[in-house]
Amino acid sequence: MSNQKFDVFFRGDIAPGQAIGEVKERLAGLFKLEAAQVEQLFSGRPTAIRRNLDEAGAKKYEQALLKIGALAELRPVAVEGAPAPQAATATPVESPAAPVETSISLAPVGSDVLRPDERSNVEAVEVDVSALALEPGGGELLHEDEKKSVEATQVDTSHLEVLPPR
Repeated sequence: MSNQKFDVFFRGDIAPGQAIGEVKERLAGLFKLEAAQVEQLFSGRPTAIRRNLDEAGAKKYEQALLKIGALAELRPVAVEGAPAPQAATATPVESPAAPVETSISLAPVGSDVLRPDERSNVEAVEVDVSALALEPGGGELLHEDEKKSVEATQVDTSHLEVLPPR
């Protein structure tokens, strides 16, 4: 039997076909939580519900949450003394047809994904907008000559009365 431990995380995802309000109520009942605490669980950020459970215990929590319509995520806990997972490294890749070395790297956040030599040059298209007009804010959308004339209809309301509030 494995000594692997798991953490149970929840970020507010619900099972298809479930109503979020009902799931929140059932979650509050299951864990005896106040409304504010339930709202924090539905923030979208992963929140640990339980930590360091064996696999069977973690799956029981996952199933209990699924039964009330909430989707949980099980994450394995790093075991002390176990080698840490190695970071992904770029390794050269060889093509069977011709040996070519290619390395993969990540660009810094906010930088362009493509290098200048990888971009396709797109020529700007000139569009004639001379026939378009822009009306000032809050103005009428239709000009007077575009409006349809409608004759006012007289409605007899003499038989109607407004009653005082009760």
